[in-house]
Amino acid sequence: FGGEGEGEGECVGLRIGLVLDLHYLQLAGSAFSLQTDWDPRELEAALEARTGGSVACRIACDSEPDADGKHGPGKARLHGRLAAAGYRLALSPSKAVSRTQGATDVDVACAMFEVAGAFSPSPCADVLALVAGDADFLPALRAVLQRPELRRAYVIAGAGAVSRRYRDAIAAEGRAALLPLDALLGQMAPRPRRGSGRTLVLQPALERARPPPYSTAFRGPHCTRPASYSRGAPSTLHHTVFHARRLAPSPRRPPASSTCAPAAARAAPTASRTWRA
Repeated sequence: FGGEGEGEGECVGLRIGLVLDLHYLQLAGSAFSLQTDWDPRELEAALEARTGGSVACRIACDSEPDADGKHGPGKARLHGRLAAAGYRLALSPSKAVSRTQGATDVDVACAMFEVAGAFSPSPCADVLALVAGDADFLPALRAVLQRPELRRAYVIAGAGAVSRRYRDAIAAEGRAALLPLDALLGQMAPRPRRGSGRTLVLQPALERARPPPYSTAFRGPHCTRPASYSRGAPSTLHHTVFHARRLAPSPRRPPASSTCAPAAARAAPTASRTWRA
């Protein structure tokens, strides 16, 4: 997918127009624990290090956050970071019923034509870098490659998100190529730093005053599975010991000590009572 050295040093001294499909990028970034928590400058640095060019035009397409602010706070923060980094945001309203993305694909196609100079006397970049894995953008990609001012076009997508048919169609274009998105996102994945105070292994459950809700300590004694829970750490650190509940003595139930008495003592005859008329 994309080749081992595809795109390396091919755009030295050229301007790159970066078009982001944020909905697709959020789904692809979830595999690297990124989602909406990533820095646009790190993505540009990884792209420039791969191709050798410099990002000169920045367009990000996404749906608008919810007006009530209850859903999508991470998306709103990402939009703020993109705006601070110089991106032009093309936001479309979400669908009224399903609350899913609206005309984001249309905005992405228009952004591709804008980079190629369809709406201006000259293109704003020499190279198009499209971060999207949808095959519906193939007609727009072929249209922008007809302009001689556009030197190169890159489709940046995940290895498992591009069909073979779409891959062959891009390879058939003379000035288009695929770049693996995993190689760029892998450099942006969060890593714990020394001295940062981040805990890599959870504390044993025995040291907690009360086990967390996801712990299997709430299982009853009838459960045959071991009372352990592993979440990114060895399961031996999460063994939880619980004792069976003892029943309190009642008039109908003899005390626990009587059930533990020797059999001979329990079988001894009791003294008979004498009733008076």
